[in-house]
Amino acid sequence: MSNLPSYYSLSKILNRVKTIIDDNIDGKYFWLKVEIININFHRSGHTYIELAENINGKTVAKCKAIIWSQNISQIREVLGQDFSNILKKGNEILCYTNIQFDTAHGLSLLITAINLEFAVGQIEKKRQETLDRLKKEGVIDLNKQIKVPLVISSIAVIASENTSGYEDFIKNIQNNHYNYKYNLEIFSSAVQGNGAELEILRKLKTINKQKYDCIVIIRGGGSKMDLDVFNSYEISKQISKMQSAVFSGIGHETDITVIDFAANQAFKTPTEVSNYIVNKSYDFEQKILSTYALIYEKQQNLLERKFGELVLHTEGITHASNVFTRLKRGTLHTLMNRLTARISNLINEENNTLLLSNQEQLQQSKRIIDNKERIVKKQLEMLGLLVDHVINTKKTALSNSLIQIASSSPKTILKKGFAIPRVNGNLYKGEPLEKDSIIKLEFQDAIIITKYIKQEN
Repeated sequence: MSNLPSYYSLSKILNRVKTIIDDNIDGKYFWLKVEIININFHRSGHTYIELAENINGKTVAKCKAIIWSQNISQIREVLGQDFSNILKKGNEILCYTNIQFDTAHGLSLLITAINLEFAVGQIEKKRQETLDRLKKEGVIDLNKQIKVPLVISSIAVIASENTSGYEDFIKNIQNNHYNYKYNLEIFSSAVQGNGAELEILRKLKTINKQKYDCIVIIRGGGSKMDLDVFNSYEISKQISKMQSAVFSGIGHETDITVIDFAANQAFKTPTEVSNYIVNKSYDFEQKILSTYALIYEKQQNLLERKFGELVLHTEGITHASNVFTRLKRGTLHTLMNRLTARISNLINEENNTLLLSNQEQLQQSKRIIDNKERIVKKQLEMLGLLVDHVINTKKTALSNSLIQIASSSPKTILKKGFAIPRVNGNLYKGEPLEKDSIIKLEFQDAIIITKYIKQEN
């Protein structure tokens, strides 16, 4: 006989454990908060889950769980469209369960219900934690500091194609009422479910390699679970690093995701994003038209003022010419009167001198008298020549002045073969002209209308 210690069989020990569990907790259900670390939807209809409890990143408990096929349909009905978003790896759930022990398969939990309110609350908790983290890092408002261009032309669009939100955005922006044209570059991506976060991140990093006027992230409406990808810390952090302004157009009326806070501007629907972009173009166009109207009005006022000044200058030149002519004519008459008076005075003086000489020298010889007469004649001749010279000189100066005045008049210029150019009814002074501008050339007896082709130096 071998000297072996007494021992038990495994089945006996496990059956004893099963008896203890069955006697104490069989048929007892309880709510359990636990994290899904793995899940398998078997083709049999049953769902096999691996659950765990983590404290400070360390796993302190782990257990298998089962949802029988007859319970899956009830859970799917309760969770609705959020079923796949809640029952996935990495989520924390609150489930209604009891303990089952089988000697062949070990301990497992049987899940019969999952609390939807807890799952939604976890999303809100995660959203707030992400938002607080971004604020603490000081990056939540970085994209808001990027100045949006007055007119948006180039647009990068992250969206899931063939969805209603995407189609609404494309239709509204391409078929806008004002026929504005936009350069759209579509970066198609999943916007919910497994893999959506990494796919959106890749698209954002690709877009950030070049500059766009704005980046648009859009999707249609959905539940809180559907929108949970837009609460991602990594996506929100990447938005803060973008060199272009990011617009979010997530189809929700009341829920606000984290990227709505991180984006430059957030809109309730994809259509509102497109309306904003189109309205910016419209507002800019109206400003341009208003500015053009103001410039045109000022230009017309300036032309009217300059035309008035030209009329005044023309009238001033005509008046000055008349005044100058009258002044020169008056000066000539005054000079002639003075000369005439002077000559008369000289003659009278000489006559008086002669009379006195005759009276005082009656006895002088005829030779002396003849000599005096010759002297007087010579003086008269010289005086006449002097008067003629002065008159001729003044007449010449007057004629030159009249000729100078006449040669400066527009009619004289036209008679010489010159032409007066006019553009839009105004005198052309050499300012730049647009090609094919109409030019009127005014000659003495005709007006020629021509077009401006080019200017040669």
